[in-house]
Amino acid sequence: MRARRPATREVKILYVEDEDPNWEVAAFGLSDQYEILRARSASEAFALLERHRFNIILMDIQLAGSDLDGIAITRIIKGRSLNHVPQYAHLLCPEIPIIFVTAYSALYTREDLLAAGGDEMIGKPVDFTNLTLAISRLSLRENERAAGAK
Repeated sequence: MRARRPATREVKILYVEDEDPNWEVAAFGLSDQYEILRARSASEAFALLERHRFNIILMDIQLAGSDLDGIAITRIIKGRSLNHVPQYAHLLCPEIPIIFVTAYSALYTREDLLAAGGDEMIGKPVDFTNLTLAISRLSLRENERAAGAK
């Protein structure tokens, strides 16, 4: 049994992921360090973004049963795509860092995902050391940005 570290509840993560096994692995790997909530679809993601303040979004690309994929969701969140935006997706949060967590890294380049509004890309299966480092790096960047804005 692994030792559990105290949770750093000041970092709240939204994970947009439709597959239960991927969610369960991520929850197991991250919930001892962060508060993490799940959205299975675009509509759930935007509903959670309206009700909570998240520090980081982990974004899957392919979302079965969702009318938008992770790239489209990211573009809307970052204000980069305003053509066909569903009624429920009126919220813009351009300051929230987004990490694409995807098994499709061969189909999408890092540059493609950064152009869509992503800040990082982590391949599946997830290396939690790399993911935790990316979360820490982006959290630090956002803390510095917020401190500079005050």
